[in-house]
Amino acid sequence: MEEKTSQSVSPKANEPKKQRMYPELIIPNNTHPNKLYAFPVVGLLIKTIMLIPVSIVSLLVGLVYGVFMLITPFVILFTGKYWNTAYTFSLGYFIYLAKIQLFFAGISDKYPGFNLQTNGIFDIHLPKPASPSRLMAFPILGYVGRFLIMIPYNIYQTVLQYGMYFAIIGSWFGIWSKGKYPESLYEFIRDELRVSLAYWTYMSYLSDTYPSSKISMNHKKVKITLIILGTIFTLIYSAIRINDIMHPAQNNTYYNNSTTNTSGNGY
Repeated sequence: MEEKTSQSVSPKANEPKKQRMYPELIIPNNTHPNKLYAFPVVGLLIKTIMLIPVSIVSLLVGLVYGVFMLITPFVILFTGKYWNTAYTFSLGYFIYLAKIQLFFAGISDKYPGFNLQTNGIFDIHLPKPASPSRLMAFPILGYVGRFLIMIPYNIYQTVLQYGMYFAIIGSWFGIWSKGKYPESLYEFIRDELRVSLAYWTYMSYLSDTYPSSKISMNHKKVKITLIILGTIFTLIYSAIRINDIMHPAQNNTYYNNSTTNTSGNGY
């Protein structure tokens, strides 16, 4: 349904120009962060436990979203339009994921809850496409094509995601030493969220324009450091995954030998 709601989600049917910087996000920094949530390790454990029911709901919502994404290419192919139900639900799903991430990162201390509204935590603008491409939404082939051309972007987003984890850890010390969320880390996490949502926006057929990878480079040294750390961990993780794929038998043999030795020692 095309309307402007109180959560500042304002879909516009007609956009004069193709916009690569999407979705538009307005996320205020946490001016009075909860120090308990920012207590190293302990705060993380508390949040993890608190987010268990939310994560279960997110999984269920994600399954429904997946069903919509199976149907959407056919709707676009036969009607040339993006159906309102899928648009509204997809946007709500993105909002729900964003609320969880912002709470986990400490940029918001407000519990995500169990609805698909922003709850005043942030504002998002993601217009419904007026004339989605039938070719780029062609069932199976369209998705495969999008997936392939988004591989570099996905790698970039993964680097930012690992960098975000370091930013979260760094924020704990900033909050405890200065009582506020460090601006540089807040900006990095905010921009990582936009890049992540941009990836899923494109993969959800909500845009046919390749998304922008731009992030704010204020506090340049801090952000370059986070990107370097994210790159290192991306390479390490990729190397581990490749090794598992290339040598599955060797890894299974090591595991079986370890299990046998453990059993033989009476544990």
